[in-house]
Formats: sequence, structure tokens, C-alpha cells
Amino acid sequence: MPLFYCKNYCINLKYINMKKVCEYIKQNNLLEKGDRIILGVSGGADSVCLLYIMNELKSEYALNITAVHINHMIRETADRDEIYSKDLCEKLGIKFVSYKTDCPAVSERDGISLEEAGRNERYRLFNETGEKEYGKDKYKIAVAHHMDDLAETLIFNMARGTGINGLSGVKCKSGNIIRPFLCVSRAEIEEYLNIKEIKFMTDETNLSDDYARNKIRHKIIPTMNEITEKAVNHMASCAGQLGEIEDYLKIQTDSLWEKYVKEEKNAEAGNTEILLLESLLGEHPALIKRVIHRALTFVAGRARDISAVQIEAVLNLFDLQTGRKRDLIYNMEALRVYEGVRIMIKKEVSDEDKKDALSKLHFEIKDRDFSQNIPTDLYTKWFDYDKIKYSLDVRFRKEGDYLTVNDANAKKLLSDYMTNEKIPSDKRDEIPLLADKDHILWVVGHRISNYYKVTDETKKIVVATYNI
Repeated sequence: MPLFYCKNYCINLKYINMKKVCEYIKQNNLLEKGDRIILGVSGGADSVCLLYIMNELKSEYALNITAVHINHMIRETADRDEIYSKDLCEKLGIKFVSYKTDCPAVSERDGISLEEAGRNERYRLFNETGEKEYGKDKYKIAVAHHMDDLAETLIFNMARGTGINGLSGVKCKSGNIIRPFLCVSRAEIEEYLNIKEIKFMTDETNLSDDYARNKIRHKIIPTMNEITEKAVNHMASCAGQLGEIEDYLKIQTDSLWEKYVKEEKNAEAGNTEILLLESLLGEHPALIKRVIHRALTFVAGRARDISAVQIEAVLNLFDLQTGRKRDLIYNMEALRVYEGVRIMIKKEVSDEDKKDALSKLHFEIKDRDFSQNIPTDLYTKWFDYDKIKYSLDVRFRKEGDYLTVNDANAKKLLSDYMTNEKIPSDKRDEIPLLADKDHILWVVGHRISNYYKVTDETKKIVVATYNI
């Protein structure tokens, strides 16, 4: 029976290739003395093998292991797998915790695939158990992803559209998650179990081609292995190289983020907006797009479905005039501003809020008292009543609105005035106006139309007040 050594501890394995796992753990510093481990155990070959290997390493690393089994409530045979996993852990003297979670219901509730719902629930429960057993940030989650999983992820992400990060696949260490098996193939895992005569359960859903990953596993990977028997190894190596490139690009993106991005709190909306400075355009296109992707992910709170289309929409705004907008995914919008492009969550102004804003604007008509000076208060204005052609209206802006801006009463469209005054595009529809049909007397908080100014000849006035 072959033996190999991990540091000073002799591990008895019948299949010598599993030595790679121990070396891989050391090379990537996946385990440290006294680690507390949440180990996902489904009862399938991969997780059962990981359970045995981690149990072998328990003494050397002084590991404290808790095995967690998740019943996704999808298969009728799921109870069988739970019983087997529990019995196996009892046999090895490893603490066992199990959960049932209705993944089909989660999938329907969140509008995501069954696969994604299962993954989300697993990690939620892994972390919940880790915090309960060991405390927050005091544990690692060990999962049994292997080289074939890495190849499948690369193909899957490439097929649905991805960047370098997606092509680099899963990492051996990601936050508190460790993947000690990324150095071995599914065949090596199953051969290890067969030689050691270790039983494992088979998930029938893995045999069906109803799931995208199963189609890759059953059809694409075997075909690629016909082209070259080391196809999986080559894809894993490629993913590793791309991962190194991704790490380098992340460092560069971090640097550009500090230089060209402003995170601005929106106290009213209770969130953070991102301002991309126009000087960002002087950098390499690949890095510009990465910064934009990060900005969209930051504002949205998620990276899923933020595609090249969304990135191009933001990038194209830099070529447009101030005030132009683009609607984006997840109720985001990008706005061209003077400094660059602002990315934010759309502000929804309710009809009630609009009504409240208009109700604060009051006016009355009275004879002029020449003993009183014309007010200079920002929110109290006088107008020459006799110059009003139609009737006064309190409202928000409409297309065609204008005001006069000099003594010659030159007309300027309200939209152009707001642009020239750098009034934020997202605020323009919320500014109350006092209007004489499409001629605006007063843009509240800003200016009045020159045409309605009170002169020495004015006898009757409109006194307008906005109660802030």
C-alpha cells in the first residue's frame, strides 16, 4: 500500500495520485494549523472523497471539522443521501449537520435557475452553520470542486458570454471558501474511492441532460477528450493562466478606480452614486471597460447579467452632450454630466411627492405698494400682472417651455437654460414652475423671466412665494 508524507505526517492512501491534493493544499496555503472547517457533504463521490481526505489530514492540521448536508427538496432519493452522509460522518467521528431547503420555491421566488438557487442556498447555510459553530469569520468552507468542474465552468461561461474573470473559472481560494480538489480530475477521485472500496451515492439528476452543465459533462467534455486525452488538464491550465492575468488586471483596475472614480453618497435616496471622470478615457480601452463594469456592479449590488451591452451604453455617453441619459439593468441609469458620467439608481418620484412640491408654490394678485422694495429673497418673487397674457399655472416643465433672459426679451428654451445652468438632469422634472401657458415666469429656486419683471410703471403685481 503506497504511502506519502504531508510535512511530518504519514498519510496512508492506496491511490498515489491523491498525493497531489496534499501538495496542492500546501502550495496554495489552503489549510493552517487549527483551522475550523465547514465541509459540504452531499453523499456523492466528490464530497465523500473530500471528507475522507480531510479526515486523514485532521491530525496534522489539528482541524475541527463540521460536515454539512443540504437536502434541496428536488429528488425523492434525497433522504437516502442524507442518511448515508450522516452514517458516514458518525463512522468517521465527524460532526454532522443537515438542512432541508425548498430550492424550487427559492428559484421561483427569486426568478433564478434551479441550479443557482441550490448554490445560493448551500453557501447561505454553510455560512450560517459556520457562524453558529465557530463564530463570524472564524471558519473555512471546503467544497469538492475538481478539475472537470473547472473545465465545465470555463465552457459554460464562454458559451453564455463572459470576460477573463469568467474564463478563469473557480479559484482554489475565494474568500473563506477553499477547493482542495482543483488539482485532480473526476476520474482520479472515483478511482481513489473504488480502490479504497468506499461507497458513494449517485444523484440521478446528474445523469439527465436537462441541465446545461450536464450537457457539457456528458457531450462536450467527452468529445474534447477524443481530440486530446488531456483536454481537461489543458483547460484547467488555461484557466489558471487566465486567473493570473485577471489578478494583474484587478490591480490595474484598483489603481484606476482610485484615480478616476468618485463614490458619492446620495443622502436623500440612501445609496451611493458613482461618478466616472472624463479623464478615464485616456486609459487603455480594456481597463476603461473594467472600471465601468465595476461601477455598474457597485451600484447594482451584483455582477450577474451586467454585459458588454451595458458597458458600451455607458461608454457611448461620454460622446454625447450633458444631460443625456441611458437606462440600464437593475433600475440603474447613466447620466452625462459635466465632469463625466454618473451612474445611479433611478429616483422614483411619486405622484404624491410631485403634488406636495407644487402645493408649496402660492401666488396672489394685489395693487403695488410703492413704499415696499422689490424682494430679493430666492423664494419670493414679484411679477408685472398686466403682462400676463393667459392665466397663471403652477406645474412642472413641458416641451416648448421658454423664458426671456435679457432686456431685449430674447427667448431661451427652458431645456437649454437648465443645461446652461448645469441643473442635474434627474432634478429638472422636479422643479416647480409658475407659467403663463408655455412662457415661464419663474423657475423656482433659480430665476424669473425678464419679460415679467416689475418696473417703475407696474401698478398691479403677482406676489409668488414658495414655502420650502
